[in-house]
Amino acid sequence: MLKNYFKIALRSLFKRRLFSLINILGLVLGLLTFLVLYAFVITEFSYNDFHANKDRIFQVVIEEKNGTYETYLPPGYAGIITSNFSSVQSVERVAGYIGSGLVAIPDTDLAFKENAVGFVERDFFQNFSFPIERGTADLSKPYSAVITKQLAEKYFGEADAIGKSISLSNQFGKADFTITGVLQPIPELSDLQSDIFLSIHTLERPEYRKENGWADPNGLESGFVNLFLVAKEGEDVSELPGLLTDFASKVPDSKVANVLLQPLDEIHLGSSIADPMPKVSSMGSILVFLAMAVLILFIAFVNYINLSSANLLTRIKEIRMRKVLGAYSWQLAQQFMVETFLLMGLALILALGLFNLLDPLFFEILGKPVWTGVLLELITILVICGILGFAALFSGLYVVFLSGQFEKKSKLRFIASEGQWGRKALVVFQFVISIGIIVCTLVIRDQLSFMQQQPLGMNLNQRVVVEGPEDFKGDRKGKMNAFKEKLSSQSFIQGIAGSNSLPGYSYNFSAGGITPLVPRPEDKDYSYSMFIIDNEFIPTYGIEVVAGRNFTFEEADANWNNLPKVMLNAKAARQLGFENPESAVGQSILWGKPYEVVGVIADYHHMSLREEISPMILLAAQASGYFTLIMDTQEMQGNLAQVQSIYQEIFPGNPFTYSFLDEIYGRQYQAEQQLSRAFSIAGALAILISCLGLFGLAAYSVQQRTKEIGIRKVLGASTQSLLNLISKDFLILVGIAMVLAFPLAWYAMQSWQADFPYRAGLSWITFVWAGMGSMGIALLTVGFQALKAAWSNPVESIRNE
Repeated sequence: MLKNYFKIALRSLFKRRLFSLINILGLVLGLLTFLVLYAFVITEFSYNDFHANKDRIFQVVIEEKNGTYETYLPPGYAGIITSNFSSVQSVERVAGYIGSGLVAIPDTDLAFKENAVGFVERDFFQNFSFPIERGTADLSKPYSAVITKQLAEKYFGEADAIGKSISLSNQFGKADFTITGVLQPIPELSDLQSDIFLSIHTLERPEYRKENGWADPNGLESGFVNLFLVAKEGEDVSELPGLLTDFASKVPDSKVANVLLQPLDEIHLGSSIADPMPKVSSMGSILVFLAMAVLILFIAFVNYINLSSANLLTRIKEIRMRKVLGAYSWQLAQQFMVETFLLMGLALILALGLFNLLDPLFFEILGKPVWTGVLLELITILVICGILGFAALFSGLYVVFLSGQFEKKSKLRFIASEGQWGRKALVVFQFVISIGIIVCTLVIRDQLSFMQQQPLGMNLNQRVVVEGPEDFKGDRKGKMNAFKEKLSSQSFIQGIAGSNSLPGYSYNFSAGGITPLVPRPEDKDYSYSMFIIDNEFIPTYGIEVVAGRNFTFEEADANWNNLPKVMLNAKAARQLGFENPESAVGQSILWGKPYEVVGVIADYHHMSLREEISPMILLAAQASGYFTLIMDTQEMQGNLAQVQSIYQEIFPGNPFTYSFLDEIYGRQYQAEQQLSRAFSIAGALAILISCLGLFGLAAYSVQQRTKEIGIRKVLGASTQSLLNLISKDFLILVGIAMVLAFPLAWYAMQSWQADFPYRAGLSWITFVWAGMGSMGIALLTVGFQALKAAWSNPVESIRNE
């Protein structure tokens, strides 16, 4: 019996080749989109799952009294928590990336710039399940290090790296570290990423820290580590946040409102959309991707149901003949289920093939890895089987229902009642989704364009950033001045500035406890972003000094630690209580000791427009972290080669690395660009799949009305009138979909934009473009079939009918 069902199903599919092709194409696109976005979503939910102790590891998060959340905490809190709470096994201090610098291999000429260098606790690898390739990964002693397998091969080739040394030059100076362990590649699905792990006990040595007192790993002033609390096995830590909060509230002048524990498996996405704690990725965006996957797949299934129900009307004779010959309704249902399984099975095979073939493209679109192995997971197999099973069951039951109606009504009454209204409703639903996604795509692009085109209060054009040296090999100040002077003498250089961070990267650090000379009660809740620059930074970036003056060369050369003078941005001046920028100049602020305000700059967007401008304090120094060059854009490659030659002459052994400042700043909008790309592709797919269904229904409509069209042409009907006759019903459905989709999209985008401090708003032009585009695409889709019918020979139409 089953073999017979398959034969009939194949004959039916080949007999109606156009409808079969449209169905398969729609299902392939729908299933492919679902598989990609489903795999992406599961990938995001799988971060940090590989750690065996993940259920016992929590990140310590501080909610401050001003409502902000902080994960970078003073490292001295670790010892306090361990000593006072018996349910805690240990607190891991993780200072990621602060050790970045130049790695030189002793007795060789090899040197590499490494950015992913951090300090961790002695038992870090006992609590976190990073697989060890070789060695013990013992970090109990200062000046010990663990590196990844890739770096071991890069540094030492085939030789065993265990026991060998590397020389690291960074902000703490130059020191040798002994390798105690080599790790297997760090899993991609880890939020803790590093290439070199250094013992945090190295920072306990004053001779290593030098003047960087903030880096004391037992200090309680500077927040530069993430603290991960490891609970004892079997201990209930549900009451621990309250106990920690009570403990913190007893500290004089504490800014802590709550101490929270964030489970390790929630630091990537959080526990929900409403989770206020800091996260690596966005739960809201991930759920949006999942919703798009389900909606596009649903559109594909709607297409299938619509076209199948339309095709059913052409099979009335077949169904009635089967009934006359004794077929039961459940047998008819089985036949249509087999057809559905055959079609969907073929679509699934094609979708899986395309998924594997286009995997690199998905990485480019989504900006993140997609775990293709998820397709082999049991849960994925069950989900896919459930979807296909439901679709086949629904199709069979729907056929049983429709075939039952044939017994009660004539064909014409059936077409007028049962067939049309259901199909029209499904077409409207499809286009509501499609138009809604198109509107969302346009709004996201408007917001992204708005943020990228707003005046920043500084100039990023023609600026090239060169990373500063880590190993000066001699007189630091002398070499810095020599480099700047030699570059300034080049005709293609219009300016050069030094800084220890960059706009678009971050600030150098944050600090609290900064007050006017007469402190106010609210000052304890304020914090400031600190940025270290030289005297050329402000003119090089074209930042306006609204009051006072810029730093001098002598002030930068003396360093802010030795000559306590600062500059403020306008927002910091207001927060410190000054009536206007002019009134701040010449006054002093307290930060342990008095600092004189020599100037106030206009507020500029140091970070992207996704963040409000921060109150900022500028500190003077001969900063060497980054050099920003204003360069002539003509003969850029030749000019860069000349800069590289000067750099390597004055800073030998340091790799020359450069970037364009506007690209650095633009990377901050990666999440919005990713969302925009995803919505653009989802919108294109949704409208394509919807139009495939519309094309099929228009073809069916023309097929059903062939005789009517032929008669109208014989009686003198024009091509335009026939075009209107066939198209108007479909265009009315698209119009209804627009009326329903616009309010929903407006509400969704209003909610989305609410998270941005600087918003583009919603323009009626956006909705007009979305509506005109959707209507135009629908008209082209339906118009093709209408024109085909209008231009056909009416005699042939009537005779064939």
